Amino acid sequence: MKGIAAGVFLAIVGVILWLTTQQVETPFVSLHKVGLVLAVVGGAEALFALVALGKRAGK
Repeated sequence: MKGIAAGVFLAIVGVILWLTTQQVETPFVSLHKVGLVLAVVGGAEALFALVALGKRAGK
């Protein structure tokens, strides 16, 4: 359950960053791109946690 919550939290923060920082310029990385990466990683983490939870419930 902790993995699902962490994944959802990362995805929400990533989407917020992705939607609100298009015009922000930083020296090394674009916050817009970091937000997209966080959203994808968070979604993947939540999905894998759900799959693992389903496998444990099936046994």
